[in-house]
Amino acid sequence: MKKNFRKNLLLGLLVLTIFFIGFFSKDFYNELNSKVIQNIKPKNILLPEPKEGTYKVMKVLDGDTVILETGEKFRYLGIDAPEGNDRWGPEAKKLNEEMVLNKKIKVELDRIKLDKYGRILGYIWIDNILVNEVLVERGYAKINLIKGEVKPKYLDRLKKAEDWARQNHDGVWFDEWESKIKESNK
Repeated sequence: MKKNFRKNLLLGLLVLTIFFIGFFSKDFYNELNSKVIQNIKPKNILLPEPKEGTYKVMKVLDGDTVILETGEKFRYLGIDAPEGNDRWGPEAKKLNEEMVLNKKIKVELDRIKLDKYGRILGYIWIDNILVNEVLVERGYAKINLIKGEVKPKYLDRLKKAEDWARQNHDGVWFDEWESKIKESNK
């Protein structure tokens, strides 16, 4: 009986000791961890400060994203073009390249200036031509509204361009039209 009592007492003391060590050491480790985090310096992580102006387009990434001479990524506001490996993606990129690559363009910003990836959002103009609108009108992009955000400044123009492309079955709207024709022939 004495043996079991001693074992249980020692086991209880051991459990209490482990509990107290764990309980009091968590504060020590939390304090140590916060000091380590405070001493880590971020490596100049800065989001770009979007500015309107005239810039040269150095690279076209796809149908709705380019890299400006400042090195910043610029995404066309209010539209979404197919990705490079999607149907109509290569054509969207090609048209975008023909219009803006290695050219001086005018950047116009709206109320939404950056997306969640840190890309500048806005409109690209070449003289009096709104590139965002041309991509939609040719069927190489669709209107893309960000849920819960204010409507883009040129939404009415983009809607007219999209309606025109849809009525003429251009680009992405060709696929929709073609599938309706196939269904009606069944």
